[in-house]
Amino acid sequence: MTNTPNQLDQISGIGPQTIKKLEKINIINPSNLLFHFPSRYLDFSHITKIKDAQTDSSITVTGKVLDFKNIYTRHGKNIQKAIIQDSTGQMELLWFNQPYLSSSINIGSIISFAGTVTLYQNKKTIISPEHGQYNTGKIIAVYPETQGLGSKWFRKTIQNNIKFLVSQIEENLPKSILKEYNLHYLESALFQIHLPTNDKLLNLARLRLALDEILSLQSQSYLTKKEWLSKQPQNVLNETPKIKKQIKSLLDSLPFKLTSSQKEVWQEIKSDLLSSQKIMNRLLQGDVGSGKTIIALLAAYLTHLNNFSSLIIAPTEILARQHFQNFEKFLKPFKVPIFLLTANNKVDLKKIPHNSIIIGTHAVIFRKVELGDQVGLLVIDEQHKFGVKQRAFLNSSIKQPHTLTMTATPIPRTIYLTFLGNLELSTINALPENRKKIKTFLVPNHKKMDCYRWVENQIKTTKCQAFIVCPFIEESETLTSIKSAKKEFEFLSQSIFPNLKLALIHGKMKSEEREKVIADFQANKINILITTPIIEVGVDIPNASIIIIQSADRFGLASLHQLRGRVGRGQEQSFCYLFTESNNQKALNRLQFIQGNHNGLKIAEYDLKTRGPGEAFSIIQHGFPSLKLANLSDLKLIKLSEKILSSIIAQNPNFDLNKLIKENTNAYPLNPSVIS
Repeated sequence: MTNTPNQLDQISGIGPQTIKKLEKINIINPSNLLFHFPSRYLDFSHITKIKDAQTDSSITVTGKVLDFKNIYTRHGKNIQKAIIQDSTGQMELLWFNQPYLSSSINIGSIISFAGTVTLYQNKKTIISPEHGQYNTGKIIAVYPETQGLGSKWFRKTIQNNIKFLVSQIEENLPKSILKEYNLHYLESALFQIHLPTNDKLLNLARLRLALDEILSLQSQSYLTKKEWLSKQPQNVLNETPKIKKQIKSLLDSLPFKLTSSQKEVWQEIKSDLLSSQKIMNRLLQGDVGSGKTIIALLAAYLTHLNNFSSLIIAPTEILARQHFQNFEKFLKPFKVPIFLLTANNKVDLKKIPHNSIIIGTHAVIFRKVELGDQVGLLVIDEQHKFGVKQRAFLNSSIKQPHTLTMTATPIPRTIYLTFLGNLELSTINALPENRKKIKTFLVPNHKKMDCYRWVENQIKTTKCQAFIVCPFIEESETLTSIKSAKKEFEFLSQSIFPNLKLALIHGKMKSEEREKVIADFQANKINILITTPIIEVGVDIPNASIIIIQSADRFGLASLHQLRGRVGRGQEQSFCYLFTESNNQKALNRLQFIQGNHNGLKIAEYDLKTRGPGEAFSIIQHGFPSLKLANLSDLKLIKLSEKILSSIIAQNPNFDLNKLIKENTNAYPLNPSVIS
């Protein structure tokens, strides 16, 4: 380790063993430690005399230790009891199972103690009080902990080194902006977040640092969009009268009419594709079953008619194959060359026509170089399933293709404004008219067998099919109440549905096995498919009208809504049953919400508010920094951040926005003046 100021071993109280512990929670330099923010606070700033201490109040008292005892009860418990005295009276203090306190609390010493006053055996008592200069007489920060390093360690270490830590950070906002928006200087905000003077200053510090998190993401999005807009289209598309007629022929041949929402979105995308001024970079979002695929097909057909290829990439082989089948079905009469490219389906890309439609999985990513510059359109389905580096590689072409990304996970406006502002947004906000609303029920434990019997009867009388989804493949040793696909398959096959044909599918199976099971299910050779969330995207079986989701509390609402969308694709009424063994009221409230709501955007917004961005949206979990203070459901904060960014750009045209962008470590750039 080099002897430079930005290393942890330069900090008082940190040695080699502590560094190893800190690395486990991604604290690898002083800046990371400074941005290890408290998770909550204890207000012990009210300093009082013993006689004035009020029950249920949080206080700090200072007194002389009159007595300290370790008491061992006959039940094996260990209690520490102290009596302190000041000029106004005496008070008892109690701890449990902390015998080591006898080495730091000495009879005769004058010590400050802090905690909440309670009545114990009819005496005013503080149970498990804090003591010492770092833990009393002020608002106390409580930090996230790791094994061997508790909150008190972080509190003491950061307080002792706060000046050194802050000296490494340079202010990243222009002074004019700080003044205009009445914002804390970064140095002041960092002091206050760790050593708050009062609630008002703490809240201002949290606002400044939360704004910095949002500004970091919005700046990245702005710079990405700016770079994209600077590129001129190389593969320019046209809509000649002949092409216009051919597209109309395709639309007339479809067995359905586009909804008004689909027509509007198609016009937006077509306008982008035909523009000679910019390359399309558009996000198409639409609820499960809203008809995004047909829009992608129209875009690919227009590209084909202009003698360029389209690349359609799906996150799973199941979805890729389904797209391939649908594209073939609708485009076969128009003699469009369509190829499927997966890890198990090899294609010599150099020999295919230059106006082909290539549909594949991530395997395409590693063969993009073989396509040369013939790709006029890139479509990424379920774009959040791909890592940032994968998407960047796909777009690293000399001749940049038009790019359409699609998602069935409805994205709340705050997510879009913060993370995806570099993309133009199109939304299909209506389902096809013939779609019936899926009836959803949260099933109590005592009703599960009744539900199974009803499902069996439905399958026998209507010849419909069913999915049963489990969170895990294998049984967990620790999470015994969570259903696993393999165990459920055995149980249901033998004990519940012995007279029906059941099959199992999961991600660890060979792709050939999965394809065989899906083909048999499509052919109605299987009554019930037991599965993991592998079917969340891409499985379209119109005859499947029932889905049971086991351990539903283990899924985010967005995922539950996606899974529910696997049924309801045919003419019959469809049903979704949510099973859970959880008694957690918060979890049950979430399941009751989705039971009564079918609007994907409302579900996504509720999920964001109740679960937090990292849990609710995998779109955020792939390559974006986590948020420590900002809340993506806080539209007011995000609007303020947008306003500040606009002001910076307008007032400081030469300002380097990269100064606002933090790395995934959530640390700011180091101040160059303190690096030797």
